[in-house]
Amino acid sequence: MKYKISPRILILICFLQFASHKIYAQGPDSVYIVPKTPFLSQLMDLKELNVSINLSDATRQIPVQNGVIDGNAQQLIKQGNDIYVFIEQTGFVYKLTSYDTANLVYKRMDKTVNLNYNIDCFNFAFDNSLYSYGGYGFWKSNGILRKFNEKDKEWDVIPLNKEVIATSYLWFAPDEGKLYLPFQRLVNAGIAGPEYIRGIPDYNTYYLDIKKQEWVKLGKLEKEVIDIVQNDFSSGEYLAYKNGYLHRVNEETYLFDIRHNKIYKSKNANLNQFLIRRASAVNMFIFEDKVYSYDLTTQSFITFPFTLADFELMRSGIWGSTSIVYNILMIILVLLLVVGFSYWIFNRTVHRKLEIEQLKILKNKTVNQAFTGTEVALLNLLCSASQRKELVEINQINHVLGIKDKNIGLQKKVRSDVMKAINEKYEFITQSNQPVIGSSRKEEDKRFFEYFITPSELNTIKRILDKN
Repeated sequence: MKYKISPRILILICFLQFASHKIYAQGPDSVYIVPKTPFLSQLMDLKELNVSINLSDATRQIPVQNGVIDGNAQQLIKQGNDIYVFIEQTGFVYKLTSYDTANLVYKRMDKTVNLNYNIDCFNFAFDNSLYSYGGYGFWKSNGILRKFNEKDKEWDVIPLNKEVIATSYLWFAPDEGKLYLPFQRLVNAGIAGPEYIRGIPDYNTYYLDIKKQEWVKLGKLEKEVIDIVQNDFSSGEYLAYKNGYLHRVNEETYLFDIRHNKIYKSKNANLNQFLIRRASAVNMFIFEDKVYSYDLTTQSFITFPFTLADFELMRSGIWGSTSIVYNILMIILVLLLVVGFSYWIFNRTVHRKLEIEQLKILKNKTVNQAFTGTEVALLNLLCSASQRKELVEINQINHVLGIKDKNIGLQKKVRSDVMKAINEKYEFITQSNQPVIGSSRKEEDKRFFEYFITPSELNTIKRILDKN
């Protein structure tokens, strides 16, 4: 028995095949018309809101039905009136192009082919362009910056001065055009060892200047902050605000003020509980002075006050400063020390050579001896006393000079002549105006003097005596 297929059935079969192909092909110009939900209506009413929101299953905007990406999470980015939806770990991005009171129209912007290279990447908008940074894929994390190419509908890699590996601890300052990364965690399952699967931490802090396309080192994570983050491997629960982000680690909530390099700890138990009950942080954001969380039951946002008064400032900053200015000052200081030390060595060497030449001149004039035996004996007496922090009295000097039995007038003249000769020779040798022998009045009887070697000249005269 033969059966005839009517033309209507053939047309229906062709239509179903075409529809099935459209569902799975996900062509580059795919358009989705979806109902306008209270969730998006309320977001659109917040005209000045600029935020990135991780969507839950119930608030996903793009009803993808591809077997490969059907379970992928979605992220919504709102920049003023522009709304974008990213299909995570794919590179697929849709833009809200039009809407009415009942429906929304999303049109796919890209022609992405490669998937799964950017799991948990950081998506953001800047200067009317879309960017994607980092992520995990093909068994390792990366620090690649990608920019959406409007003409080719593809993601272009932006070459940077170095690769800095991403973590979830990221904050973008749109007014500065800087992406801040407090620390890195290098994941590479291709290297043996469980630590490479969890990630090797690198606690150096950087920021990426988007316009200059280069990473700049800020410093290194403080010990107090390392103790907080070292065992935190979460990829969500980050709520950005104007100066940084709110993040929960275990049962504690921390406020990372990246802009001012400060970290705060919540002292409000109610805020902690509010965030713990919303651990996934989906459908949440911070706007002005409130934390917004979408309630699927009431289909409206509930809020919790967000104020700095609920936090206490921790002792350390987020990172220790090793700024460019600090490095330049350290280099200048080192150079000054090197120059100063070199000048001291040079001056000392020249001075020593001059002493030797002057000593030779005196030796030639005084039968190969700069100081006479009597002068050397007096200098040795004064040097020994000065080393013991003692003063030499007149009678000791008279004994060394061999004039202890002479009359007072002669003693005074001989002492004066010998000391004057020693000081003149010393000043000639050292080419200075500093006398080697000094005097001071005796404490017990101001009529008499006591003598000593000038403290600053003690080492020099000892060296000269050794060569005398």
